[in-house]
Amino acid sequence: MGKASQRKKARGTRDHTVPQMYLRHFAQHRARRQYELRARRIDKLDLPFPVMTASIGAEGGFYWGTILDGKAHHACEELFTLLEGQAETVLKTLLDDRDWALTPHWPLAPAPRSALAWWMAAQVLRTTRQRKRLAHLHPPAEADDALPEEIARFAANNPHLNYIVSNIAAMAAALYGRPWGLGFSDMCLLTSDVPVAIWNRPDEEDQLLALAHSDVMLPLDPHRLLFLPNPRQRMHDPSKRTDHLLHVSGALGMALVDVAFDVADEFVVYHPQHDPWEHWSPSGPRQPKPWAGETHSAPEYLMEYPVFQAHLNIESRWTKEHPPRRKAAS
Repeated sequence: MGKASQRKKARGTRDHTVPQMYLRHFAQHRARRQYELRARRIDKLDLPFPVMTASIGAEGGFYWGTILDGKAHHACEELFTLLEGQAETVLKTLLDDRDWALTPHWPLAPAPRSALAWWMAAQVLRTTRQRKRLAHLHPPAEADDALPEEIARFAANNPHLNYIVSNIAAMAAALYGRPWGLGFSDMCLLTSDVPVAIWNRPDEEDQLLALAHSDVMLPLDPHRLLFLPNPRQRMHDPSKRTDHLLHVSGALGMALVDVAFDVADEFVVYHPQHDPWEHWSPSGPRQPKPWAGETHSAPEYLMEYPVFQAHLNIESRWTKEHPPRRKAAS
């Protein structure tokens, strides 16, 4: 492919910074290949709006880069597509059991666990928040005036793309080696353009170290999540040293929504029939964005939870239905 053809193709590329296949688990199926979410922009939280999964988190040419001779490439997007295809089957195993909210196929076997670990590592690295963090810590060099405008734009993506390639294998290995908790939350969950939340240190310069020493959370759908407890929790509770189950009830579920909301970069999304705002609203400061001039103290989180007994489960209907509201005592 010649340079002109590459530039033309790249101009028409809408790269999704959050995988559509992931967002569909938070969406209502409207028609063939039509999945609707509710979204809120962080700067306009009081204006929720409907949006299709294909239309949210789409950035023109976000994952295009250049190689040494100036040719454009889309190698990172191709890698993400490969990882998504492998992870999609695993997510179906976790979320599509006809009878139970917490799949009986737990813990995962090594192959699906590895596929999901690689996919999660990609979600840590590929975000718009990650790119802004990197650009703030390591400002890009001045553009080469000799490069054509479009090639210069793709070259500006290179530091982020190089960071992804340099770190994804180590992050996947770190995630794979940790104990995983598969959980059900009574509270409706949301997700965002930062799907994997690294608790208390989402913007630490050493992201691998932060990932290894923090709680890590991935909302899976409106009522289920993966939770990787930090080393301190594992030290004090032997039952969390291996893969386990958890049931998050009451105010703890609201805390999970807080964490997911606090790390979002530009938007949050949720299922139209599972609106967290019916029981929850943001309070207190979010995780600061130094690149936007925010210098306030970061919120800190701590969650203690009992391990859900492996012989117990929750009916799958509660992933779609909500218990009736209790009537106030007369």
